[in-house]
Amino acid sequence: MRSKIATLLFILTISVLASIPLIKPGLYTMHDDQQVARLFLFDKSIKSGQFPPRWVDDLGFGFGYPLFNFYPPAVYVLGDLFHLFGLSFISSIKLVFFTSIFLSGVSMYILTKEYLGKLSALVSASFYIFVPYRALDVYVRGALAESFSFVWLPLIIWSLLKLKETNSKNFAITSGIFLAFLMVTHNLIFLALLLILAPTLAFLFIISKSKKTFLYQSVLSIFVGFSLSAFFWVPALFEKKFTIVDDLLIVNLASYKIHFVYLQQLWNWTWGYGGSTEGLMDGLSFKIGKVHLVVSFLTFIFTTMLIYKKTTSIELEKHKLFVFFFLMFLFSAFMTTQYSSEVWKILTPLAYLQFPWRFLTFCALFSSILAGALVYVLKVKVLKVVATIVLIGLVVIPNIKLFRPQFYRLNLTDESATAKDVINWDVSSSSFEYSPKGIVLKKNDKGANIIDIQKEGIPTSLIAINSGYAQLDILKINPSLKEFALNSNSDTFITTSIFDFPNWKVYVDNKEVTHSSQNNLKLISFTVPQGAHQVKIRFENTPLRICMNLISLVSILSIGIFFLKKNGSLRISA
Repeated sequence: MRSKIATLLFILTISVLASIPLIKPGLYTMHDDQQVARLFLFDKSIKSGQFPPRWVDDLGFGFGYPLFNFYPPAVYVLGDLFHLFGLSFISSIKLVFFTSIFLSGVSMYILTKEYLGKLSALVSASFYIFVPYRALDVYVRGALAESFSFVWLPLIIWSLLKLKETNSKNFAITSGIFLAFLMVTHNLIFLALLLILAPTLAFLFIISKSKKTFLYQSVLSIFVGFSLSAFFWVPALFEKKFTIVDDLLIVNLASYKIHFVYLQQLWNWTWGYGGSTEGLMDGLSFKIGKVHLVVSFLTFIFTTMLIYKKTTSIELEKHKLFVFFFLMFLFSAFMTTQYSSEVWKILTPLAYLQFPWRFLTFCALFSSILAGALVYVLKVKVLKVVATIVLIGLVVIPNIKLFRPQFYRLNLTDESATAKDVINWDVSSSSFEYSPKGIVLKKNDKGANIIDIQKEGIPTSLIAINSGYAQLDILKINPSLKEFALNSNSDTFITTSIFDFPNWKVYVDNKEVTHSSQNNLKLISFTVPQGAHQVKIRFENTPLRICMNLISLVSILSIGIFFLKKNGSLRISA
């Protein structure tokens, strides 16, 4: 018990070292400066009765769009839990960042302790926390979801290794759960993982003693992962066609073709806080880290030599595993560079990653495992202890200077970060890819597509009466429901300040009426007949969303029942 507490305290300590800027009041500047607004809108949608939440009402220049139909919700679920316990939205976001750092260290420790021992696990956890790309994610890009994806990757590898060893349905389901968590945390990292997962499963299949059982359990694992997360990924995949995402995220400045990394950038590059661009003009660093690179190659050399020495079958299998992890490390680095362009052309869905350097996430994963493996192959206890101390010092001391933001906004508050005009314009201007298909776009001065709207075009009211005269009385407004009473002396044509998207429906006196969106901004429009009426405009789930919600719910209940029965039978037998 003391050993476990000491381990957690060590990981907590180095996590705090990497998180010191998060302690300050306010919040630092970051590329993805939408996290507080997204959490605020997530909380607002939950409180309006949406579960799972899909529509937010202040983004999209005030017209709203289905953000959480496409953007994974997991980190905002956690952030909202922190907020429910009394933390501000800003503090909740910072705590999610810290949690991602701490739990990723814990998950890496769990993976490597199982196979390499405690000292190796401490080294791997330290390397995983202090990899330069982690500092880039947290303090430069502000990539909350991507930072949290670090938590699930070691646990996926761990559960698959346990599955290979035991061929147990427990670990097939467990690995499926972790895959689902990754999907609802960062679906793009999940997409990239598929390129890692396929050879990993193939390798484990080859070395498995019961290949047929492992194959069956692997299929079960993938099925569990996809069914648990079906409520998110299926609607996101099939309803993407209703948005302008393809007009924004895979063309022009967002195309993967101009964001490849050069080899010298992987070795070392000036640390910066700018953006990614074509060639060597990037304003930020994509270095893997010198110590991560050197240690990975040293581990490969030593383990390759050990493979040809007489050793036990268990040791031989571990050494082969280290070599495989090194190959995956090289493959991940390769995928960040121009040399992999043919792979990107063939596997067209990869275009949605936008940035090939996202594969640095997997470089971080495998190089950190290999760092622990270097300690493992040292058989003399004293050398292990010395190597542990030296390696932790080499990764923490030089890299800690990277874990700091460029600028800090000490006076930033929830009120200023979530002000309606800030979300309507400042936040909306930086991300509007889930606006409806057919909306009028124009080119900005950099040649990128943007919505043809000026700040003065942001709506100031929910309803605009285009023809006729009517008295309006707003009864209820929340993200997914707008209800008002209308009294007019003639038929009234109304245009709302709501982007049209399946399944917005309009009801007049509880009867559905047809609506259109034949205008430049694809806003919901409809006609209300003469007289006094009650009108409801409601965002409802499509049959597809309902079906996928049920599949995920049934999957959760089935897995819960499975583990309850399993634990119950164990207690009875004991």
